[in-house]
Amino acid sequence: VKLLPGQFQHRFSLNRQYMMALKTENLLQNFYLEAGLWNPRHRSDDIHGGWEAPTCQLRGHFLGHWLSAAAMIAANTGDQEIKGKADYIVSELARCQIENGGEWVGSIPEKYLDWVARGKRVWAPQYTLHKTLMGLWDMYEIGGNTQAMDILLKWACWFHRWSSQFSQEKMDDILDVETGGMLEVWANPYGLTGEREHYELIQRYNRRRLFDPLIDGQDVLTNMHMNTTVPEVHGAARAWETTGDPRWQQIVEAYWRSGVIDRGYYVTGAQTNGEVWSPPNALSTRLGFRTQEHCTVYNMMRLADSLLCWTGDPAYADYWERNLWNGILAQQHPDTGMIAYFLPLHAGAEKVWGSPTEDFWCCHGSLVQAHTMYANHIWFESQEGITLSQYIPSKATWNFNDQEI
Repeated sequence: VKLLPGQFQHRFSLNRQYMMALKTENLLQNFYLEAGLWNPRHRSDDIHGGWEAPTCQLRGHFLGHWLSAAAMIAANTGDQEIKGKADYIVSELARCQIENGGEWVGSIPEKYLDWVARGKRVWAPQYTLHKTLMGLWDMYEIGGNTQAMDILLKWACWFHRWSSQFSQEKMDDILDVETGGMLEVWANPYGLTGEREHYELIQRYNRRRLFDPLIDGQDVLTNMHMNTTVPEVHGAARAWETTGDPRWQQIVEAYWRSGVIDRGYYVTGAQTNGEVWSPPNALSTRLGFRTQEHCTVYNMMRLADSLLCWTGDPAYADYWERNLWNGILAQQHPDTGMIAYFLPLHAGAEKVWGSPTEDFWCCHGSLVQAHTMYANHIWFESQEGITLSQYIPSKATWNFNDQEI
């Protein structure tokens, strides 16, 4: 599927331009720092700042998003320039892994996870690490880079050993500290390898304190940090696909029912204010200056896509479309390509745009991924034939009965 000239092709190109403008060394700065391969004092006037600054505990989260987006661009367009940049970054991550002892390749130190286990305050280390792990998976699965999978599997050994020391109750405590999509990270290689270690990681990252009450029909989402939970349910969706255990599917369906069907959403399609779930059918009481976080829009669209593929129900495509126009497009500046963290719905509010290198909010990461996904959601193939899902100018080539159409 190729995008044709129009707004979507423009937004795609604008995003690609931003990604290529970011210096490779700066994208890797925190991985180099952790591996002892770089000293920021030598170039303190030319490093990435904001959430990517070497003093931020969330540092390094952006690179995984960048790799996932680059893999998608290269796969959709055959772009060898961005593929070459991405492949080089993977090779440098392999070098960092060697320097770190052969397993760890994080942009933050291992002790951050030990701090979480001790109950010491630290800003979402597993959320940060998940981004790099998912970037490696996408570089393998979408980008065809086998070195990326080799890095991921070696790193998985570290997590399997580290998590084995905890009881289920203690692991549940650890999972309460913004785990992000770590469950999806382990479900992916399990679907590829079938290894016992990867299955055990799936079970250890089963967030029972969220999933069990959801299945029971309880509203556990109200006032909960939304972007903590959506990636966890992405993991449940992937676990269903790789293990076949129906409980994982029940979790996804229960989450959608509680978060969307029983709760409602703003006319834009979003549900949050201040990054948390609003109460069911009471969203108008929370119109504010921090409404509709971009990451939640993107992640809920990913969840809707999973359910659309499972069921073929056009309601999920409608939800996806509503959030595409009123979130993904509305929160990217049409000239600069920059991100608006929130889409404020309070009267008189204005969008606040991020900068190319001085902010690197979480939404910078979902920004670069969101604008690579258009071509993947226009046409769908099933046993009945081919279906047009989104009205986005495109040209599709379809192989039907060994004939190209």
